[in-house]
Amino acid sequence: MRPTMATYFTYSEVAGVARTTIEEFRTELGKFSRGSVIYACSVINSILKDWQGHWNNEAHDELVKNSFPPEIANVLIAALHDPKRPRGLYHRQQLLFVSKEAISVCAESGGRDPIALPYWGGLGMVLLMANDLLPKRLTHPAPTAQQMVSVLSEFIPIAEASGFYKPINKIVRSHLMLSRFFPGGSREIRAIFHNALHIPLEEYLALCFATLVRYYDMNLEKYKTNPGDFLLTRSWYRTISLPQETVDLFLKDIAASADELQAFLRSRNSGVNDFTCFKNKPIFRDGETFFVTDPAFLTEKAEAGTFWRISNALPREERLLFHGAWGIAFERYINWILSESVDGVSNKVYPNPKFSDNGEEVCDAVVVCDDSAIFIESKGATFTAEAKYGHDPATLAKEIEEKLIRTPEQKKGVSQLAAQIELVFNRKSGRRIDGLDLARINKVFPLLVTRDDIGAALVMNAYLASKFRESFNRKAVSATVTPLFSLSAQDVEMICGYLRDTSLAALLEERYRNDRGLLSTFWAVDNGIVEGIGGRECAAFEEAFSDYTRMVEQTLSVQAST
Repeated sequence: MRPTMATYFTYSEVAGVARTTIEEFRTELGKFSRGSVIYACSVINSILKDWQGHWNNEAHDELVKNSFPPEIANVLIAALHDPKRPRGLYHRQQLLFVSKEAISVCAESGGRDPIALPYWGGLGMVLLMANDLLPKRLTHPAPTAQQMVSVLSEFIPIAEASGFYKPINKIVRSHLMLSRFFPGGSREIRAIFHNALHIPLEEYLALCFATLVRYYDMNLEKYKTNPGDFLLTRSWYRTISLPQETVDLFLKDIAASADELQAFLRSRNSGVNDFTCFKNKPIFRDGETFFVTDPAFLTEKAEAGTFWRISNALPREERLLFHGAWGIAFERYINWILSESVDGVSNKVYPNPKFSDNGEEVCDAVVVCDDSAIFIESKGATFTAEAKYGHDPATLAKEIEEKLIRTPEQKKGVSQLAAQIELVFNRKSGRRIDGLDLARINKVFPLLVTRDDIGAALVMNAYLASKFRESFNRKAVSATVTPLFSLSAQDVEMICGYLRDTSLAALLEERYRNDRGLLSTFWAVDNGIVEGIGGRECAAFEEAFSDYTRMVEQTLSVQAST
């Protein structure tokens, strides 16, 4: 089911006043106790979506009823369900923003406790005020590249904070990249991680997964029945047969108190949407009690966090080698999941195809669908917080250029695809590919896949497609070449569930037919083929998930029900 795109209510709209200022917002927020605000926002954040990213409308409605008097709540709820203009009120980006502000604005004690007061003591209005302060820029139907990157600098953090993501995919993907696909094996990398943190990587990832499982079925009804289920204690981890020292080291790495978070923000805060403090420490520590501020950030700790932990522990000269190996592992992962998901008829996957004349690699993969071919480049690059959350379009554009398009020394993703497609389908002297007959191919789809969720941000596909057009000489080729398509790793994992029923070319064609500007994302656009087939899961990924669950149980020596 494709996600619903909704706009959220603001305080200025509901109250009929001018847009809230940051000073007004902080004055109202400062009336609450720091820990109680972070706790309330974390609870709301955890029950609005499950661990697979599915939104809970019933929970949202009840939260609105609990946080506003009936005369306001009833009006809001009626508007929330208008099919012509879907609306929202509470959302992840807003809750993280308010939690971050509370760290600096609220006193440790003496303020209001929203959980203990009727209508949350007015916290609902404070959350509405936060919506006034969050960036909300839209773009022209045919924007320039400069306009698009400006919009991207706003939409990327919005997409990450409120997007359609399955957190568990990150943990399983990271595990597969390291255990199955890392060049030369991951023994040395695991040793580096162990030396840096004094915890074996397998045990660290298993503890992340076990902690996430604690929240996998958290919903409003369960929370109301037993609020204590939301909290973690050291005694809970005693059900795991790992040494207490290992658990303590794990909690030290992923948990932080309000004072520690405050110190972090004083040293690093790139802007309104920079939630690195919670990404770095996704569990909040209040004395001997802990709770997860954001389940998705806990999974990122197991994915991107693992990457940066290893990278930062390496000598400078070895980091580039590690980054390159990480990219190869991701490329192999994408080739594997595609190969495992096709029937070999409507989709034929050719991993790492090579030119017949010199053996050089053409691209990361080619998928042949009857008379169409998809040329794929997979990029495992991890983007920095400064680029993604700093609201500086120039910094973001520079990093996209260097990691996905080109550097002065080397073609990357987008420009690689443009150059290689020109060579293969050149009108005068097209180059052959070993083991691949392209004589029947009359349409070519360039496809860029990113490990970073940036590939599935609104407007990102349109921006990268514009860069492809700049690099590509259409008159030089004999085949029809479509605009470049951009997908994230999760997009591919979900699409793979459909590749025994239809072709990848047909799915991309339908995506383009309903969004010719490519301003939206694959799953936010109506796709008649997907809707006609119905819900599908990727069998290869489901099996990998089951294998990983069994490995975690073995590593921690716990039962599945624990």
